[in-house]
Amino acid sequence: MRSWLRTTLLISGMIGAFASSAFASAVAPGCSRPAAPVPEKERKFHPGHYVTFGNAKGENVFSDALAPGVAGIEMRYRWAELEPREGQYDLSLVARDLDLVRRSDRQLVVLIEDKTFKDEMPTPAYLAKYTLPNRNRGYSALRWDPYVNGRLEKLVEQIGAQFDCDPHFEGVAFQETAPGLEDSDLDAHGYSAEAYRDALIDLLRSASASVPRSRVFWYMNFLPRGQQYIGDVAEAVLGRGVVMGGPDILPDNPVLAQKVYPFYEKFRGRMPLFNSMQHNSYRHRHRDSGGRRGDYWSMEDLYGFARDRLHVDYVFWDYHNRRQPSDSHDFGDAREVIMRHPTINSGNPH
Repeated sequence: MRSWLRTTLLISGMIGAFASSAFASAVAPGCSRPAAPVPEKERKFHPGHYVTFGNAKGENVFSDALAPGVAGIEMRYRWAELEPREGQYDLSLVARDLDLVRRSDRQLVVLIEDKTFKDEMPTPAYLAKYTLPNRNRGYSALRWDPYVNGRLEKLVEQIGAQFDCDPHFEGVAFQETAPGLEDSDLDAHGYSAEAYRDALIDLLRSASASVPRSRVFWYMNFLPRGQQYIGDVAEAVLGRGVVMGGPDILPDNPVLAQKVYPFYEKFRGRMPLFNSMQHNSYRHRHRDSGGRRGDYWSMEDLYGFARDRLHVDYVFWDYHNRRQPSDSHDFGDAREVIMRHPTINSGNPH
């Protein structure tokens, strides 16, 4: 408890000391790529518990998240925030957050949003025609389109040139593979499972080269009309600093159990793995063999599932500070689990 209070006071003091203008000017000096590829085992690797914040969160919430056992922060940034206009980049938000994380001796993962779950465009205006309404009441970029993929690669190249040398920059992350688009939209915009597979391989390999000392976190779940290609993508990026994982720790979800979770077992011991406790994890219920819902899964049991069944090295916990429904869980319950299990011993040698 005293350690947590010291951390809280430290971060609170930091907040008062740094104004927004200071964060904007605190961009770290750029760094050049190494002459030769960095071996997998020499890349940064700080496994453990990370807390995920949405792009609208301010630094005031950091103090509540940085409890003992938290290895780092994952921050979400809309693509449009990082590249307001084509070829013009603004990484001041990343610099601000990296400065805060560095001063608390934690790590930062930069998650780039090209998909939203509300009425908010994730991409810059110049990509509007490549970003469609999705089934989640938000928008999704056409990731299989070579132009879109190329622009995303350029953004990661800029991030790597600015931050890869910082020891507290853990890496970049890409959102789930499920585009959430109607079949008619896929067909009208040149989609094929093979094109999407190849685009993902290109993106992950390019990102790996752009952050050669750091990690690339790949959120995989569903690949329309070619679910088997998830394995092909993973095979193609082995040994390149990629950490494979997904957005949902939901043990009683039958679709995930059948189509997604087997990839964790397949690649256990071959590459680092992660998963994330997002909104639905905090209200996930047990189901019996007939599909009837029971009590909520405890956060302790969800963590145990991720560690023992998915063999994860990293767990990303959404900073979920409201119980929805009121009898479900929030980040306070997650914090207790993190403090009881500060080290993740998943038995995933790689």
